[in-house]
Amino acid sequence: MEPGSALYVCDLDGTLLRSDATLSDFALDGINRLVDAGVHLTLASARGTAGMRVLLDGVRLRLPVIELNGAFVSDLHSGRHVASSILSASDACAALEVILSTGVDPVLSTWDGSRDRVHFGPRANDSLSWYVEEKRRHSDPRLSPCDDLLAVAGGEEVAQITTFALDREADALTDRLRGAIGAAARVHAAANVYWPGWTEITVSHHAAEKGAAIPALLEACAIPDVEVIACGDHLNDLGLFAAAAHSIAPANAHSAVLDSATEIVGSNDEDGVVRHLLERHEAA
Repeated sequence: MEPGSALYVCDLDGTLLRSDATLSDFALDGINRLVDAGVHLTLASARGTAGMRVLLDGVRLRLPVIELNGAFVSDLHSGRHVASSILSASDACAALEVILSTGVDPVLSTWDGSRDRVHFGPRANDSLSWYVEEKRRHSDPRLSPCDDLLAVAGGEEVAQITTFALDREADALTDRLRGAIGAAARVHAAANVYWPGWTEITVSHHAAEKGAAIPALLEACAIPDVEVIACGDHLNDLGLFAAAAHSIAPANAHSAVLDSATEIVGSNDEDGVVRHLLERHEAA
């Protein structure tokens, strides 16, 4: 396969990153070798561009990325959004009221008209505290302490609402959220692999999904006649797999992702995806 005939769209956590949320030296070098050789490669992540840049320090990616699970297609280096799918103010406020009633303050990822923000309140459970502290450790410039999240939801463009619930309580909270919001919003729940026992629950626009963001990504990349090859490990990558011509999962992937994948390669801790892409390119 010629380098320019495919666009590789890779998930980050659990796919390119190892289980400790770091990119190995081998993976960093391998991605740069692929990009320098003319291979079209980019990311589709639940993270925002600010977090991606820290975790991928030294990686020479050139193409726009899908961030926040498809809420934005953005330039990785500047964070400039080239496409967006934003919650309505009514859906954002309805979801927020449900979460606030549980006694915790969720995290709101927003666009305030001039910059991205990550608003968080003072009431947090253990998993929410971890989520905010991870961003603080990375000096995430979006972090914005907030005493009135409802005012934010009514006044800024909300890309995603994130909260965490104990696994035994997650289904009930997910059901309450789905009952409160309209058909234009979606609720997604998945295990927090970095903080066992907790489920991460996100609320976003129904089009804020990795697979749904592929057309906007292709337009932003301006690469004609390209075949999309998806690499991912978790449930939020299933839409990406459905939008791709070919899909690759590391051995550590969720069972549903393994069942959907065209190919299964070595685990994330073995840098399986990067090794496979290098082999694929060398065999072309």
